[in-house]
Amino acid sequence: MAACIRVCCALRLTVSAPLRTFGGAVQASQLASRPSAASSLQRNPALLPLCPATAWQQTRNGSFFNKCAGARKGRGKRTKRKLKRDLNRGQSIGEVRQRDEWERKRKMKVKRERGWTGRSWGGISLGPPDPGPNGETYEGFDSRVIEVKTVFNMTAKEGRKRSISCLVAVGNGNGAAGFALGKAAERNTALRKAKNRAIHYLYYIERYNDSTILLSTVYHDIESKFKRTTLRMKKQNKGYGLHCHRAVITLCKLIGIKDMYCKVEGSVNLLNITRALFTGLATQETHQALADKKQLHVVEFQAQRGPLPVVVASPKDGAQTDPEPEDEIPNTRLHWSDVQAAQGTKRSIWAGVKRTIW
Repeated sequence: MAACIRVCCALRLTVSAPLRTFGGAVQASQLASRPSAASSLQRNPALLPLCPATAWQQTRNGSFFNKCAGARKGRGKRTKRKLKRDLNRGQSIGEVRQRDEWERKRKMKVKRERGWTGRSWGGISLGPPDPGPNGETYEGFDSRVIEVKTVFNMTAKEGRKRSISCLVAVGNGNGAAGFALGKAAERNTALRKAKNRAIHYLYYIERYNDSTILLSTVYHDIESKFKRTTLRMKKQNKGYGLHCHRAVITLCKLIGIKDMYCKVEGSVNLLNITRALFTGLATQETHQALADKKQLHVVEFQAQRGPLPVVVASPKDGAQTDPEPEDEIPNTRLHWSDVQAAQGTKRSIWAGVKRTIW
């Protein structure tokens, strides 16, 4: 019915149309009222010889043919709007577009330092933190990016709000280091907030001979756990280097540790690794604290000195005269993989796998 009314209105506006056109419109309305005839009309417009082209076009674009059309719903169905390019940018009246200036500005762009990988932000240096409100500067400090990720927050009014979360660590390479999180809508703003916030949360890490971590004894290891992440740190001799996770290597360089072995077990979440590392290094027991607690001299055996021990700490109030009981069991947690390696019984996990020989 709607198609018939639209065709009749179009015919009234046509002054030069003959009288028989009205009959053609009636025929078109009758044909359009049938579902099979409507499809044939849409495929073959030559069936309407008496209907003008304008009337047929209006009939085709009417509500009858577009009844099933609707807006696409759901997340991800809408395509991103293309930004309109300003063709007048860099163009003056009567002159050619200044392409030479654009090329010069593009070549002047500073290429950022390579991090852990080519396109990763992890391990990139951001320089020292910004000066404080009272004029204090942090020239001896350096900041490194640990993680940059995109996070979303679902709100009732605005929907999914996108923001950038950055984890940045700062340190002077002399035992003082810290880390902080920064969040903002823009990446550069989040990095700047995290860098300036990390300088206010510093840890002081004790180091042994300015080269490695300080353990309670030479036979003990540091095992630090945060949530599902476990770090097992082992003291090493000078010249060993840093055999650790890449995030741990970056943090150790900021702290000033040069020789250490560290194994990450469980979750490899970078924030958990950072918190577990700083918690373990900040709560370690120094040689002097161990000597004061045991009232004994703390000695260390080195490979280059043979069986001769080296006294590394002595109690402040003097050593106790009574010897330490021999039946005291040290509270040392052993790992089965380390026991197997020490006994020489550790085998590869692929040792018992049957290999097919072609």
